[in-house]
Order: sequence, then structure tokens, then C-alpha cells
Amino acid sequence: MRSDPRTHVPSLPRGAGRRRRTTRRRRPLSGGAVALALAVAACGGSDGAAEPAASDPGAAAGDAATTADPPVDDGTPTTADLPVDDGAPATDPGAASGASTTTITPSAGADLPSAAPGSEPEPAPVTTVAGPLPEPDVRLVDVATFAAPVEIATRPSDTRLYVVEQGGSIVAADDESNQVVFEIGSVDGPGFTTGGERGLLGLAFHPDEDLAYIDFTDGDGDTVVAELAIDPGSGRFDPASYREVLTVDQPYSNHNGGELAFGPDGLLYVGLGDGGDGGDPDRVALDLSSQLGKILRIDPLPDGDRPFGVPDDNPHVDDEGADPTIWSSGLRNPWRFSFDSLTGDLWIGDVGQGQVEEIDLAPATDGAGAGRGLSFGWSAFEGDQPFNDDVDDPDHTRPVVTYTHEGGNCSVSGGVVARESSFEQLNGWYVFGDFCSGTVWALDTTSVTSTPDGPSGEPRLVEVANVPALAAVVEGPLGDVYTVSTSGAVQRLAPA
Repeated sequence: MRSDPRTHVPSLPRGAGRRRRTTRRRRPLSGGAVALALAVAACGGSDGAAEPAASDPGAAAGDAATTADPPVDDGTPTTADLPVDDGAPATDPGAASGASTTTITPSAGADLPSAAPGSEPEPAPVTTVAGPLPEPDVRLVDVATFAAPVEIATRPSDTRLYVVEQGGSIVAADDESNQVVFEIGSVDGPGFTTGGERGLLGLAFHPDEDLAYIDFTDGDGDTVVAELAIDPGSGRFDPASYREVLTVDQPYSNHNGGELAFGPDGLLYVGLGDGGDGGDPDRVALDLSSQLGKILRIDPLPDGDRPFGVPDDNPHVDDEGADPTIWSSGLRNPWRFSFDSLTGDLWIGDVGQGQVEEIDLAPATDGAGAGRGLSFGWSAFEGDQPFNDDVDDPDHTRPVVTYTHEGGNCSVSGGVVARESSFEQLNGWYVFGDFCSGTVWALDTTSVTSTPDGPSGEPRLVEVANVPALAAVVEGPLGDVYTVSTSGAVQRLAPA
């Protein structure tokens, strides 16, 4: 460990990781001091001037956003011992005794197994449960503090949290140490810009390869998605392996997006805001020729001499004038989004302008395809309210949850559906919050869904915690849910 604002406090659970292999189709494509006001960042305001000063990461959240005291661990669930295969060959009891055998012919109607014992397939998981879900009673367990953390990612077969610091570092944290595994300054890249809504903003690990993908702001203020090889044992990034995958010009300093996520299909989803300023001045969010205001879907591995591939089932690959990487459109700043690990549904926290924040839901079909070709309405609509009257999007997918800026709210920080948490009462709830007020809510996912005709049901929301300067709510490597605050604290949701 190095001596810096990070304070290690052991409280992360440990256990076995898991890896999922996938198949996919591709289509070629032509080709200082850290500060944050990130979710205000995401700019719940009329223009870029509404952001707090970059030197005060908690400016918009008031006094509540001061740096947390060093956290204290009060315990963590242990991991059960796993069965051990000692490699000994199975024995045939009859062979050792020399006993004779009798052949028995089953009746025609007998219900017989179709495979040898131990080889039958796992039962399919239940995708929904009857609601309403039992209400969770939550306490926050301090894990550690970091320097302006904005995101946490997990790596297959690794039980550590990979914490993304806006200033350009990635720290692998577990209950024994905090290890810096990457520094943006170590790569021979296009420069780096941090502060406000810029910096190192996103991280995702390839599900099948020892590769990591980062989303950051380069020296010109543009968005770069880059690939680095990682050591499979230590998790350290290899700076010499740095390869740029995608660069997107940013016309303004805000609404940079930053989310990277591999979906159930093993492809990379990239979140991009509308380019910034205020009110979508260039009207790009609904413009299918622009990547801004979108979620993109790509295969990030090289495709011949091209830096990445475009899946041939992307919705706009055959649409004249449309960018083939676009998966979903009509977004202002999808700062944090996630896929439900059980259903494949896509949940998006899209930051509002000056009045309304929204949570969007795109249901999957048979666990896949969530969000394909959907528009979420910006900037014809802000949340559920009309906004720019010179653009129209009558068939957009309407949000399942909206809330206003009353009570100190300003900018939604999207979250995650808990499915495998050791905190069983939390499973089935979508947990998210607001950057300025710090309010953390849980949404009963059985209470509402999204349909082509609009939301169905009445969203059941429960206020469960308060985390000043909340940047993200994420799932850890063992299924537990964590909050990330730009004031430094990472905390785990646990039973009260």
C-alpha cells in the first residue's frame, strides 16, 4: 500500500469467482489535483456553468459531502468451504466383490433419467418472484476510502473490488490490501484531462480474455475507450499494451457519460452523454448519425485492421446515414447503467436537465436484446415532461421512475438490481440514488415494468440510506451491493 488518502479497512468478503463464455457476431466498421462534481456533473442544470467548482468535489452537495472519517469494519460474511475433488477414481462396488448382476427391463411408462447422475443440467433460474418484496432494513458498512472514486468494476475469477479514481488511478481492494494496478500517466496515450465531469470515468473487464477497457477524457477533452492487457494473477495493467478502441469528439466539457459494461451477450456497451452545455443545443441525442446521447454496442476486439467490430444485429447497421454502433438513443447523460444479472434487463439512470431525473428500464427477451433500437426521449422530453418542442419522439420508451429536484435532489446516480447479495432481503430491489441529496432508494422490481405503451404498475420506492456525493451503486464480485461516494467512501449495504 502507498501512503495517500486511501485508508484500508478490511471488510470485503472473499470467495470463488466465475467466468461466462459467450459467442458474438461482428460487422466491420470504418473507421494534478483531482476534483469532482460529477453527478451535478452529469449536469442537472441549465448549462455547464451550473457545475460546482472543480476544486470542491462536494460543492453541490453542501456540507454533507465532506470526506468521510476513516471507516471501521464491523464484520463481513464468510465464504462457505467448497467441495474438494481429490481426483480419486470412482469405484464399482460390484467389481470388488465379484457379485453377479441381473438385468431389469423397465416398463414402457417408466420415468427414467436422460443422463448419467451428476451430468443433468442446472435448473433454470426463476426470473420473477411474486411481489411485493419484503422491505429491506439497511445499514452501511464502511469498506475503505479512496481519492475521488467514481466507479467499481469486478473481474472474472477475482474477488477484489477494482475502484476507479477520477484522477487516473485504478485500485484493486480486498480485505488484505489496496493495490494500485493502473495509473493513466503510465501509458503513452493522447494525454489526460480531469476535473468537473472529465477524468477516468469507467472500467470493464472482458468476460473471456485477460483484457480491461477504460473510459477517460484525453488531452483534447474527447472521450477515449482503450484496451489494456492485465496480468491474470496480480490484475496489474500492462501500460505497454495500451490500444485505443474508440474515440468520440466532445463539443463541450460536460455530459461525457463514462459507463462501460459487458452485456449478457459478451459485447461492450458504452454510455455517451449528449455532448454537454445545456438543453442538447446541437440536438444530437435523437440524431442517429451522431454517437452522442447514446448507448453504443461493439465487439471491442480488433476486427482485421479495424480497432473493433460492429455486431451485425445492431439495430441501425443497415440504416442509411445512421451510425452502426448505436444500440439505444435519446439519452442526456446515462452516467451509470447496468444489466440485471438474472433477467438481462437494462436499467439506466439518465441525468435530467434542471427539473426531472429518470430511471429507464428496457426489458430483455429471453435474457438478451435489452434496449435494442429504443429511444428514451431526450431532448423532446425531460423525464416525463416535454422539453424541446422543435424535436419530437412520440414513440419513445418512457421512464419507470421520475423524481424532481425538490428536497435538494439534482442528479441521478444509476444503480444495480441485487440478485445474489448475502443480504437476502435486498435481492430483487434496484438500488440507486441522487448525487446532491445523497438519498439512496430501493425500487421493488416486481412493482413496475416497461411496456411499449408505457410503464405498467406503480413503482414502490423505499428510502434506505444516505450517501453524500453519491456517484454510483454497484454490485461486487460476490453479489453484494456497494455505494461509491466522490468524497472518498466506499460502503457495503448490509442488514440493519
